[in-house]
Amino acid sequence: MNTGIESWKNLLTYAYNAFSIPLLLKTLFSPWKMDTAKDAHFSILERVVYAVFSRVLGLVARLGLIGLGLIFMFLVLLTFPLFFFLPIKISKEYLSSLGSLGSELSYGDTYHLNHVGHDVGSHIDLRLYGKEKAMRMIERALSKDNNHNVLLVGDIGVGKDTLIDYLGRLGQSGLSFKGIHHHRVVELPLENITEEDFDKSLVEAKEAGNVILVIKNIHAYESLYEKLLPYLSTSHLAIVATTDFSFYDRVLKNHPEFLSKFEKVDILATNFEETVEILVNYVALHKAKIKKEVLGELVNLADRFIANQSEPLKSILIVDELRSLDKEITIEDVRQIISDKTNIPIGALGKDERKVLIELEETMRRKIVGQDEAVKDVSEALRRLRTGVADPSKPAGSFLFLGPTGVGKTYTAKILAESYFGRKDSMIRFDMSEFSQPDAVNLFSDRLASVIEENPLSLVFFDELEKAHRTIHQLLLQVLDEGRLTRASGRIANFRDSIIIATSNAGSREIIENPELNKKNLIDGLIKNNTFAPEFLNRFSGIILFRPLTSKEARDISSLLLSELSERILKDKGVKIEVTDALIDHIASAGFDPDFGARPIKRAIEEIVENKVADYIIRGETGGTIKIM
Repeated sequence: MNTGIESWKNLLTYAYNAFSIPLLLKTLFSPWKMDTAKDAHFSILERVVYAVFSRVLGLVARLGLIGLGLIFMFLVLLTFPLFFFLPIKISKEYLSSLGSLGSELSYGDTYHLNHVGHDVGSHIDLRLYGKEKAMRMIERALSKDNNHNVLLVGDIGVGKDTLIDYLGRLGQSGLSFKGIHHHRVVELPLENITEEDFDKSLVEAKEAGNVILVIKNIHAYESLYEKLLPYLSTSHLAIVATTDFSFYDRVLKNHPEFLSKFEKVDILATNFEETVEILVNYVALHKAKIKKEVLGELVNLADRFIANQSEPLKSILIVDELRSLDKEITIEDVRQIISDKTNIPIGALGKDERKVLIELEETMRRKIVGQDEAVKDVSEALRRLRTGVADPSKPAGSFLFLGPTGVGKTYTAKILAESYFGRKDSMIRFDMSEFSQPDAVNLFSDRLASVIEENPLSLVFFDELEKAHRTIHQLLLQVLDEGRLTRASGRIANFRDSIIIATSNAGSREIIENPELNKKNLIDGLIKNNTFAPEFLNRFSGIILFRPLTSKEARDISSLLLSELSERILKDKGVKIEVTDALIDHIASAGFDPDFGARPIKRAIEEIVENKVADYIIRGETGGTIKIM
């Protein structure tokens, strides 16, 4: 069709609806039907004054707007030749965004609803991206004759509220789809509403005939479902409700009759391209100075490092922080803000961090005795992670530490966390004996996903893995193989910036009896005994044997622990412990036990050294040096 003629038809349709002619004709005499609230008590004078304004002036205003609308239509009809010969382009979308005059006069009397609720709408230049399917489903649902209610299901931040605001704008237009044009979209907050106001608002909304009610977080109001049911089947009222996937499963599915009245529309997080376009539109609306390539980097980094929020909200929140800088925004500004928010180093390696990475093995070896293989492997994994060469579809490193108790498996993980991450609490520890029953799977899944969403760059430590139920091993297959964990609600936690270390005492007796035991033979034995499945063990990037301590290593550990104790006591109490070779030999001899590793050494230090220091301090001694034989 000719572009000009198509534009003329759009303009003619708009002219017919611009002054709400059809609805004003329909409500021309509505003031005579109901011009006061049912429970209002007016004096005679007030009734006369109200009647003049409501009835007479209301009628005059309606007639005036209808007359203006007819004149406007006539003028548009006269422009047909101009549009016929010239390729003038006026889009339906543009005209829809202009709204219409007189629509408020076409609404019914909603005194209580106006008092407790509020109309919603969006900025004229706001654009929707990534919501095409959702909009098609909403249009079909609202355009039905009965049960034209919509349930928007999606996590916080995916755009449910923006979509509702957009529907509010469509309702103000006469050119949108039939289920919403010339409709008020009114949010009815239920947090503190009285039962009386709730009932009256629903009655008024129904009698108005062109109201769409919005009830957010519908899962929180189970007690009102019975009251809402009669209104969900009426042809004169539509309800748009919201919830998230978790509450949909936990609450709404328990009310099948109530749920059957709604068209369920899933609202998902936007993808990279959609989020960038949303940010471009958002930046334009707020007149911020941020280039599209900077926004692209922002979305990339937000998706990688901020796992506990959904797009597009998490990127919009970062844009709001960038706007506060009040300058031309650069990629370095974006990296700095996201790094500050997540405590994750982003971008080029700084001088201090490069030094830490280079010296990491040496630093760890000074504190970890006899486990060079473990130190080397975990250090290399961390360097792969930080330099960006690690496989992004898997955790940066995943290790299974096998060996007897007390040989340094847990200690190695703690030292790694402290040496690189800079804080001991960056090691997220799970005692797997707590999850030995099959009904513990969901608890484990939710707890693991929650902590990794809050701290994506962390060391995740599974202690005594062999004690967990076998179904948890199967659950961890996804984490080790794909670097993610899908919760029952469908939400995904990402492990690609994590290091995973699991420990097991399985096979300890064999290792103690034969310290030179071949690793492959030990693993074959664990598979044969059904301790671990072969496909599970194969998912680890490294399996490391922690062998029993030798007498020399026991002496080195004794020296290390005594030095640490001496530094702590000197700093805290001002007392110096003289660490002699004789004392080291004494502790090593008293504490050496291949079956229990370094733990007896710690007990020997408590009995031989710490008790004497405590007695020294109790006697009132301050400062000085203690020499213990």
